[in-house]
Amino acid sequence: MADFSDWQNWLKTKNDSAESWYGWWTAELDFMEHSTSFSCFITAVRKTRFLLVAIGIYLQLMYRLFYKDLHKTVAEGDPMKPYFLAGAILVVLLILGCCAWIASRVAKKMASKQRKLRTLKFNISGIVLVLVVASLLYISVHNLAEIFVIVCLGMYWFLQIAIARRKQEHAVTIQIAQFFDIVIGWIVFGPILFISMFMPFVSAFQQRVMFNSAFTSGLEVSKLLGNDVVAESKQPLAAPAKEEPKPKAKATKKKKTDEPTHYGAI
Repeated sequence: MADFSDWQNWLKTKNDSAESWYGWWTAELDFMEHSTSFSCFITAVRKTRFLLVAIGIYLQLMYRLFYKDLHKTVAEGDPMKPYFLAGAILVVLLILGCCAWIASRVAKKMASKQRKLRTLKFNISGIVLVLVVASLLYISVHNLAEIFVIVCLGMYWFLQIAIARRKQEHAVTIQIAQFFDIVIGWIVFGPILFISMFMPFVSAFQQRVMFNSAFTSGLEVSKLLGNDVVAESKQPLAAPAKEEPKPKAKATKKKKTDEPTHYGAI
């Protein structure tokens, strides 16, 4: 939970310090400012593979929905129908371009336009949600997951092209990049968060399995040390014996004994 809270704070921090997502984003793409035009072009060409993969998945999905599942062949239907289906992905890319153009015209100081933009985004999100729920009546969850993968691949290609054009500070580029980081973060933290919230005993069990030998040896050593410490702590410390002061011997003068005096004859 502490790591999850730190991750949320890292994402929500808006300054450009090293402890924020925006600071990490600018630091990671700082090399693009010193890249040449040819290297940016090569990067854009290399990243086009994500768009080609998305188009391939999209064509396979449309063929399965409109022909294979209906037991039809392409020759029996409208000959222009496959081209219309293939051109639909270009419409999605055009919508992304329009969103980027609208976002570039909205400045931070235009509070009223920002409110209108938020309202527009809310309405579009509601319409998309209704379309997704309605599409479940005609397509399966598996097909819906494929559509989600196609959209993510298209958005990632758009993000890489924007970075190659040195538009990493653009509002749409930042939002798409943060969206991908949030998705990856939930993939990493989701199972860990679920286990820590609903199965707290799993962490202790995992630690015991991973460090079983260390736990066993540690318990044996701790028991030995614990018994020695308890035995030593129970024994009161013997106070050092105080030395009794020796009586000082008084220096006494030796009494002179009265010697007998002999008076001789003078």
